[in-house]
Amino acid sequence: MTTDSRKESIPIVITDDSPDTSGGNSKFPSRKQSMKPAGGMGRRKSIMKLSGTTALAGRRLTKALLDLPEEQSSIANKPKVRMENTYKMAPDEDTTFIPWKVRNAVLDIFKEHLSSVSYDNKTAGKQCCDLAQMIRNRVRNMDFPRYKIICNVIIGQCSEQGLEVASRCLWDDKFDNYTCIEYKNHSLFAIAMVHAHTNWDMGQILRRHLESENGVDNDGAVANRFPDLAKLPPEISMAILSHLDATDLCLAACVWNNLANDEVLWMGLCKASWGYTSIYRYINNPVKLSYRRLYLLLDEASLTFNGNPFEGEEYLFKRGIMDNNALDMAKFLHFTNKIKPDKKREYLDRRRDVLDHLLQLQNFQNQFLPNALRKLFCNISAPNNRGEYLSEMIDKFSDRFCHCNPKLGLDKDTVFVLCFSLIMLSVDLSSPAVKNKMSKREFIKNTRRAARSVDDDLAGDLYDNIYLIGHVATDSLR
Repeated sequence: MTTDSRKESIPIVITDDSPDTSGGNSKFPSRKQSMKPAGGMGRRKSIMKLSGTTALAGRRLTKALLDLPEEQSSIANKPKVRMENTYKMAPDEDTTFIPWKVRNAVLDIFKEHLSSVSYDNKTAGKQCCDLAQMIRNRVRNMDFPRYKIICNVIIGQCSEQGLEVASRCLWDDKFDNYTCIEYKNHSLFAIAMVHAHTNWDMGQILRRHLESENGVDNDGAVANRFPDLAKLPPEISMAILSHLDATDLCLAACVWNNLANDEVLWMGLCKASWGYTSIYRYINNPVKLSYRRLYLLLDEASLTFNGNPFEGEEYLFKRGIMDNNALDMAKFLHFTNKIKPDKKREYLDRRRDVLDHLLQLQNFQNQFLPNALRKLFCNISAPNNRGEYLSEMIDKFSDRFCHCNPKLGLDKDTVFVLCFSLIMLSVDLSSPAVKNKMSKREFIKNTRRAARSVDDDLAGDLYDNIYLIGHVATDSLR
């Protein structure tokens, strides 16, 4: 009797070389159990080549032993369905962003988490992040599809100060929207700005870019390109180019050479960055020097001055940009923001004549004394030590402050004493090394002892200003 080996099923039996310790109720074979064909194949044979119905029987037996449902194996074999992209990036009309609904939800969050919280500058940053995340999650659950939610939270201390918050972004008037929520308790204020942007902005930009390349818009009309400035009236072209800085103006000169190199534009750039130079008086007569060339020279001089003040001074003198006198140098330093304050202080430490003229150019009219000191140390960096230079600077400042405020009723010596009292109080209140801070009563007592013409109200106001606003000088004096 002959049989076909391809259709023959080889029975699989489970053998056990060790006694069964599970009580005969075990569903699975033990570690020493093995599967082998009844024909005597070695029990440690781990790879068996089965074919036909034999392989099918083996798979079914394996599934039965592992107690796996047969339909699970077919799930992995099913092909993944790929959905066609709808290219819809704008929201439907009934699912647009609703500002008043978001505003009420944000107010509920503020009342829940900030009603009894006092302001603490150490934890305010973390509170902003946590509140922004909570607001963002709440707005996401309001079912505004196809919107990207951006939330900014600001927390500050209530101390009767002014605050302006501004933001700008790419905006679509038809779908994008925002809301701003303010909250205040006994100690702090919180401002939340929630912006809802559709995700189609970049698609719109790309579409308009392609349309401009093709020269048509959606209606088939010619697309609006950036106009050629050479074809516009000169007044309009100059007004457009006047908003560019020096770098952008040089790039514009690659396209509109005559317009971008106009003397009026470069004169505006020069005088906006360097309000005074000696060469302004005779740049056209007898010296023929373009303002574009002058801008490059002044920029190089400022970089040199910020590296070494006296090399920068020599550069200005050799090129004829500045006259070698103290008043002109004081005007040059006063009317520019291109010079670093510490380099200006290093220069003035050796040029006391320039310092004298520079302080005479300052205007401290109707300014509170601590604020006037801050303005001084902002323009001229404070020295690294309290030596002769600081004393001379405060002495000249006191004279100028009294000249600007003649009705204040304070003489030069009193202002001089008050300035050093404010500097010492600033160090005392801001230094972490000072454990026992000076109290308001102690400051008033010490000030009245040093300057008898100062009343208690003025001394108290001076203390409050330093306590609330901070140091009058820069970090170098601390």
